[in-house]
Amino acid sequence: MFNLEQSTVQWRQQMLDAGLKRPTLLDELESHLREETARQMKSGVAAQNAFEIAVAQIGQADALKQEFEKIAGLKEVRKRMKHFVLTLAGIPGDYVNTSMNPSNPNLDPGWATYLKAVVFVAPALCLWRLALVGCVPKLKDVCEQAGAASLPRFSRINIGISELITDHWIYAASVVVLALFLLEWGASNWPRYRRAAIGLTAFVLNFSLLVSLFLTICTGAIVAGMAIHPFK
Repeated sequence: MFNLEQSTVQWRQQMLDAGLKRPTLLDELESHLREETARQMKSGVAAQNAFEIAVAQIGQADALKQEFEKIAGLKEVRKRMKHFVLTLAGIPGDYVNTSMNPSNPNLDPGWATYLKAVVFVAPALCLWRLALVGCVPKLKDVCEQAGAASLPRFSRINIGISELITDHWIYAASVVVLALFLLEWGASNWPRYRRAAIGLTAFVLNFSLLVSLFLTICTGAIVAGMAIHPFK
């Protein structure tokens, strides 16, 4: 005689034997199995047939294992990509476990998050400022001595933006500080997203500074060529 409970236990064991070891996953599948079996039985299907229909709808153990392995693989790839980006942004690897839970006692205080962002950006910012003050004027002089009308277009754009930021950095910094103050003071959800927002901002800023430095280096190479082969 068909025993629904015993058949369910046997089905779960088959899942285990096929390699589905996670208890939470098995509990969820078993819950779906029981719900579908009960639904079929309410519609008038015999218990054994209802159970078989439910099993068929959920799928065979091997197929389920392959599907969940694919999902697990995609999750692992996303996890590694997120970890890579967060690492570049100067955010510790435990961000995923703490940033989405504002009540977590391990969540960094605001000052620690801001300090980490400043420390991460500071080296590139110092190098960028040094290049702007110490190298760019000399590059312009060498370019003029070589007989060129001006620096290349991409160099002029890069230097123009850099000089604009340098001339008005106090205003930009004031706006940023005011915005952060308002977020800390009035936004109840800000602590939950603070590390992600500040980390992403630090990453974008650091990347932009490195791009600007790279363009300055390219300008130096072009100007060196002008000095070796001056315009006539």
